[in-house]
Amino acid sequence: MGLTKRRDSYYVEFRVSESEDGTSWSLASGVPGARKKRWKVGCLNKTIAREMEAAIKTRLLLGHEKTEQAKPILFKEWATAYLNLESIKTLRSYQDRLEIMERQLIPFFGGKVLTEIRPHDVEAFRAQRKKKNGTKPSIQTVNNDHVVLKHCLNVAIRRGLLQINPATRVPLPDPQNARDRVLTEEEWTKLYEAAKGHLKPVLLLAYQLGQRFGEIVGLTWDRVDLKRGFIMLRSQDTKTKKPRQVPMTPDIRMTLQRLAKVRSLSTRHVFTFRGKPIQRISRSFRTTLKDAGITDFRFHDLRHCASTNLRRAGVDTATAMKIVGHKSEKMWKRYNAIEERDLVQAALKIQKYLQENTPGTLDPKTESL
Repeated sequence: MGLTKRRDSYYVEFRVSESEDGTSWSLASGVPGARKKRWKVGCLNKTIAREMEAAIKTRLLLGHEKTEQAKPILFKEWATAYLNLESIKTLRSYQDRLEIMERQLIPFFGGKVLTEIRPHDVEAFRAQRKKKNGTKPSIQTVNNDHVVLKHCLNVAIRRGLLQINPATRVPLPDPQNARDRVLTEEEWTKLYEAAKGHLKPVLLLAYQLGQRFGEIVGLTWDRVDLKRGFIMLRSQDTKTKKPRQVPMTPDIRMTLQRLAKVRSLSTRHVFTFRGKPIQRISRSFRTTLKDAGITDFRFHDLRHCASTNLRRAGVDTATAMKIVGHKSEKMWKRYNAIEERDLVQAALKIQKYLQENTPGTLDPKTESL
């Protein structure tokens, strides 16, 4: 026990036991099963830290040291602490979470005591949610806010600040936004030909391998193995937090070899525009769609194209999921578009199988009406 000095502060540790009602700690040195509890002193002055240690020990002896459960913590206090957690700040979605917290969740829940938030409060938030212009946002937008709230409260539970997550008791309605838009071969050719030089390789990776936009623009040369023909994605590079080896198609390998010959030594990033890493392509992509005469299509739909093409090419589901980066077959199926021509091909395959394996099957070459 005693004092421990770290870079930011002194810390005090004691063995403690919790009261029956869970509202206070008592000193429990030498008691079997007692837990170790740490307090942050908040300074690097050893004299003051010693005084704090004595004060905390006195409160523990008297049973006056309150637990986190007993202390009323406002949502805005916990939200600030949540956003400052290193595990949260390193998330790829951190900026989105920060914006949702500051613009939506803290203004609505901020003054409420964390432990007093109820499911009806979450429902009230969803009902009143408005866009900047005062109109009602899409169900998916409100669901995104709801998911951030749910995760924030789940982390509070793991830290002993909350017992039950009210956000999990309010179901998220289905936004009915599943898309099955895939490009025809002609549309893809028009799109690729209409794209500017810096955009072509980005589109190619998304169309042929189904990589997410963040995986593409975040790619650095140290993760490109041109000799073996693989793109090596680390766990921190992927949405699923799982590392992945993505095999290059000949087209992509040739494209990356060409880019490697003219790469700038001022950046490690593979895809650049005017010497700087590409971060956004929204404007150039819209222009490309317009020039190609393609409507109702988003960049993310290229993943649908890749998944559908992998299936049509006969790549087994497990391998295709590894390439595209899907964790579940449910998501893989959602990204696969079944078109009329796929159904026609299925019927022809059935016909061929029956002719070869079932005696008496009609032969269209010999049978007549």
